[in-house]
Amino acid sequence: MSATLAQPQIADIAAPPSPEGATAPGPPDRRRRRLFVAVVAGLVVLAALITALATPRTGSGDLDPDSAEPAGSRALVQVLRAHGVAVQVIRHAADVAHAAADPGRTLVVVQPQLAPLSTLQALDSTSAVLVLVQPDGVTLDAAGLDVRARGEVPAGTLAPGCADPTAARAGTAAAGGQLFGPGDRGDAHPVVCYPDAQDPTSGSVVLTSGRRPAVVLGQADLLRNAHLAEPGNAALALGLLGTRPRLTWYLPDPLELGSGTAGQAQPLSGLLPTWVRWLTLQLGIAAGLAMLWRGRRLGRLVTEPLPVVVRAAQTQEGRARLYREFGGQDRAAATLRTAALRRLARRFSVGPDGDPQTVADLVAAATGRDTAAVRATLLGPPVTTDAGLVRLADEIDAIEQDVSR
Repeated sequence: MSATLAQPQIADIAAPPSPEGATAPGPPDRRRRRLFVAVVAGLVVLAALITALATPRTGSGDLDPDSAEPAGSRALVQVLRAHGVAVQVIRHAADVAHAAADPGRTLVVVQPQLAPLSTLQALDSTSAVLVLVQPDGVTLDAAGLDVRARGEVPAGTLAPGCADPTAARAGTAAAGGQLFGPGDRGDAHPVVCYPDAQDPTSGSVVLTSGRRPAVVLGQADLLRNAHLAEPGNAALALGLLGTRPRLTWYLPDPLELGSGTAGQAQPLSGLLPTWVRWLTLQLGIAAGLAMLWRGRRLGRLVTEPLPVVVRAAQTQEGRARLYREFGGQDRAAATLRTAALRRLARRFSVGPDGDPQTVADLVAAATGRDTAAVRATLLGPPVTTDAGLVRLADEIDAIEQDVSR
């Protein structure tokens, strides 16, 4: 007979592919666990989505104009807008230059120690009313203000103690904190308000009226939500910051600290010490050499005895347990049929180009069995139950015994 058999063809027909998307059902407890995990994950995602939608989009930093927390300044910004002042919030040094060039604008700089030095130096020629909140000596010098820091005292409430109309209208307000006084140049003629009891020449609010007006504020509680409702604070803050129709609130980004060019954020690599680059280079060279050493060409494989001997029956039993645990009756049946077809093909001398149906027909002719029954046993559909798998094994064993006789 010219018909021959190819073992790959036998494997393909004996183990027909399952329908697309079909999976063997797991045990009931496994399905329950999967359902529980899916429900919990869905509830977590739903809770996170509800929280994100319900949470107001506000900041959380100190003196942040978008923050509704006690240390934020959102309440003052709302008061300013209610009085017709257009408030703009910026957080990057690149946006400061445009605001500083507008003579009809007030530029408030909170936490000026975090602003790039070049940005502060550019404020020396600003046309806007400059308000610095709790600056240090370096910040004052960079901004070109003839004001000097005079130390720090505990916070409290004081009377204006000056002839400035804004402070006089506000009356007693929060004071203390950082103190400032006139500088050494004597060209700005600053007005010191809310003076210290020990040194009347220094106070928590200093107003200059030189070539461009400026306000140095040493008590930041005037701007915070938690203290705005205290007597005098709202009136003083509104009078100091609401003199122009437009106000820009500049909250510096700490990552821009130390930028060499105004408006350009310093990269993180610029904050690293110099030796870090050389250390990184050395580590890279060492890693490359290690990869070359470990990736060198290996010699031929050397066999060695196994530490233990595993009986074939144990391997067979372990594989059977895996099939049973994961519901793999169809795969086990395909394995039985493939092995039987290969043994029968060798017995009937069928070559590698044969057809599995040819083997089934030869078996039927040699044993006198019904051809359709033999084909159903050797080439039938997948088995999905343990009883069907046992019955298939018995039928294959009976066929092979008949062939041997």
